[in-house]
This record gives sequence, C-alpha cells and structure tokens, in this order.
Amino acid sequence: MNTAGLFIHYLTDHAQRQVFLETRRCIEGRLKLEQENQRQERLVLSILPRFVALEMIGDISCLEEEVNPQEFHKIYIHQYKDVSILFADIKGFTQLSMNLSAQDLVQTLNELFGRFDRLADEHHCLRIKLLGDCYYCVSGVPEPQRAHARYCVEMGLAMINTIRFVRKQLNFNMDMRIGIHSGSVLCGVMGLQKWQFDVWSWDVGIANMLEAGGIPGRIHISRATLDCLKGTYKTEDGHGRDRNEFLRKHNIDTFLVCAQEDKSRVQQIIPPKVQKTIQTWTPEMPFRNGIDMNSFSGLDIL
Repeated sequence: MNTAGLFIHYLTDHAQRQVFLETRRCIEGRLKLEQENQRQERLVLSILPRFVALEMIGDISCLEEEVNPQEFHKIYIHQYKDVSILFADIKGFTQLSMNLSAQDLVQTLNELFGRFDRLADEHHCLRIKLLGDCYYCVSGVPEPQRAHARYCVEMGLAMINTIRFVRKQLNFNMDMRIGIHSGSVLCGVMGLQKWQFDVWSWDVGIANMLEAGGIPGRIHISRATLDCLKGTYKTEDGHGRDRNEFLRKHNIDTFLVCAQEDKSRVQQIIPPKVQKTIQTWTPEMPFRNGIDMNSFSGLDIL
C-alpha cells in the first residue's frame, strides 16, 4: 500500500512539474514575443511619425500572416491646413566636407541634427526629413497649432544660434539659411519596401524657394507667414525676388525677421525648462565631446 501511494505521489508530482515547466515556457515565450513587438514598434517609430506608424501597425496586425508584405498597398495620406513649413540649409557645408574626414563630417552632422531634433520637439515642430545638409520640419502636424508660424520662427532662431556655436567650436565659417512659409500640406507614407514619410504641396515648394533665396544667418519668410505672425516680430523687406527666379516669377513678397527683436521676444515667450539629464551641456564644452544623444538638455542658446 505504501509502495502504491509513493508511486501515485511520484506520478502526480511529475505531472505537476511538467505543467509548471510548460506554463513557464509559455509565459517566457509570450514575454519574448511582447519584447520583440516592442522592438519592432520602436524601430518603426524611429522611421515614421507616431501618428502614422501606429495606424500602420494596427492595420498590418489585422492582416493574415500569409499575406506578403509587398501586397500591403494601403495609402496613408493626410491633409493639414494652417501649417508652417521650415527649410534650413547649411551655408559652407561643401567647404566643410572638403576639410573634414568622412567620419568627422558624419559625426558633426549627426550631432548637429540631433540638436535640431531636440529643438523641434521643444518648439512644437515635426521634423520631416534630412536631405544632405538640408533640414526641414513642419509646425501644425499632426496636432493643430494656432501659433504654428511663431513656433517655426522660434525654431529658426534657435537653429541659427546653434550653428553659430558650432562655427565657433569648429573655427569654420558656416551659417544657416532658413526659409518659412505658411499654408497647407498633404503628408503621408510612400514606398513598398522602404517606407518614407514626406509632405507635398505648392506651399512646401514656396518654403523651399524661400530658403534658396534667403540670406545666411537670417530667417526669410513669406507674406502668408507674416500675416500669421500678426506683428509678433519686427521684419524688414526681404528682397527675395532679387535673389531667386522662382520668387520673382511668381511675384512672391518676402521679408526678413529682425534678429534682435526676435531674441528678446522669444526669451519672454519661452521660460527656461528644467530637465533631468545624464550630462548637462554647457557652452564651454567642446562640440563633439559634449553630446550625449540620450541626454539632450533644453539648450538655452537664445
């Protein structure tokens, strides 16, 4: 009787252990799957804006596993009115690329654009794309912003001050040429295998031409942007038609934002932000050694 009892106890204990191990493996597998999904989501969010990425992830998860990713043809297009578009280009980049090694050039651009991304987040702008040494962003997408024009001007002022700091650190003649225009855009994702988020409209083209016909170290705006600013900044005639054929052909009035007035106004509008960081950036810190891509501070550079 004792032998039979021990045998039954052994079988029961063995079965319980097997159930426990199977349950553990199931939980571990589920956790690994969740971690993998989170990694994939972070990867998508690093490529596409969150509002588009989440929509795409939700649609893809509803598809059957047998569906080939190349058969996923849904077009994601959104229209936004009352936005401002900023184009910025580095003056002196070609000469800089001739004086720096490929590694140093890429590192410098990465650190510089990393700072611009931080500034864009602070000034309610969405970075659209990097085109070589060109950086462009939009305010008013995806969340409507009444002050979209002012946010873009503040972003431009911060970018100019940032590039001047870099110029001092590298001891090289470089500056930012910035153009801003206000209007409407279509934005969405293109491509089958390599998705790319972008914005399109006539107004985007005007903003690009404002940058091309701008002046280094100045913010070049259109009358549409000037009307949206409602006198927030002091401006002067930009004479953009004298420098750019497109602006001249389409008779587009342009203006230059007066920097000194902007500087005082921006300081009054935006109070200093206190953030916890691993390493605090200071003007005395060398440019390449002072960057921690995971710990940008507010960069009070205005």
